[in-house]
Amino acid sequence: MKFLPLEQEYSNYQVFGFDEAGRGPLAGPLSLSILHFHPKDLHLIQSAEILPELNDSKKLSEKKRDLLFSHIPRFSSSFQIFISPKSIDKFGLSFCIFRGILSLLKKSGAQNPFLLIDGNYKFEKYFHDTSFPYRSIIQGDSKVASIAGASIIAKVKRDRYMKELSLKYPDYEFEKHKGYGTERHRNKIKELGPTKHHRMTFLNETPLFPNLSLY
Repeated sequence: MKFLPLEQEYSNYQVFGFDEAGRGPLAGPLSLSILHFHPKDLHLIQSAEILPELNDSKKLSEKKRDLLFSHIPRFSSSFQIFISPKSIDKFGLSFCIFRGILSLLKKSGAQNPFLLIDGNYKFEKYFHDTSFPYRSIIQGDSKVASIAGASIIAKVKRDRYMKELSLKYPDYEFEKHKGYGTERHRNKIKELGPTKHHRMTFLNETPLFPNLSLY
């Protein structure tokens, strides 16, 4: 897949793509990732001469995501963190994403970062000092190589976490639905009750689970 050469528009910066996975599930963490492709490889990646199947993680099979996940580190620097359900319940998604980006940038050690962010984020509406320059791009994970790479890192890391979680909570079948609100998952919550890995604020917003108490 070919991508727009947006990273080159900000050549005075160290450009990172940013994406998240697990924004909407009823259970499990939010996974955030930033990714910087090495400049010597970037043009070849954008023209699909390297990593030709790179794409938005949601458009790839699990097998292709895992394969790309294993190859992407050869051409990039990436950083990933999880945001816990408890933090999401306490602070909300927007704040968690903003603070998560700050944590990722600190983790990266980048001195002059610029973020290309999937979506339509306008952090200035909620935070007086964003502390980092960025550009939001709707459907950026299908248009910008570094965002697509970040989306794969975030998605694969989260899916693997949910599979590990399923070993501790086999009755909830997290390995199948990854915490999303499928009918099977909702029925399991009604039958067994929520775990500490469920997002109580999300459950309270659904008619099936009114007035559940927080942890």
